[in-house]
Amino acid sequence: MFDIRVTDPKNEFYGQILKGSCFYYDIRHTGDSDDLYVAETKDGRKINLLSSQIDEKHYRNQELEKVTKEMGADIGDKVIILETGSGSYSRDWETKGVHTITKIDFTGHVTFDNGNATIFRPKVKVVTT
Repeated sequence: MFDIRVTDPKNEFYGQILKGSCFYYDIRHTGDSDDLYVAETKDGRKINLLSSQIDEKHYRNQELEKVTKEMGADIGDKVIILETGSGSYSRDWETKGVHTITKIDFTGHVTFDNGNATIFRPKVKVVTT
């Protein structure tokens, strides 16, 4: 669970930080629906919050920190890829060799070599930082 900062002044928990997690994430980013979060109040109730009611950047930064810590590497690190996940690769890109991490998002998608490959939650070994 992560900290969820309530930012909706109409919500009874406005200004509070509650423990919770994202229950529904609009992976297609259509903009048609908010993401749904479930948080626990200090008195033990579970409440639903929409992404428009919370500090979503604060929440996503916590997820990104967790992903980065689990991977053991950060943006700019030179790494060897030990294990790939699903992803997309440019035609001439190969997993073997040393690659530079150029982007990591909060879902676990890691971009290598300025966009030549994006892999979901790869296992990597840092060779230089």
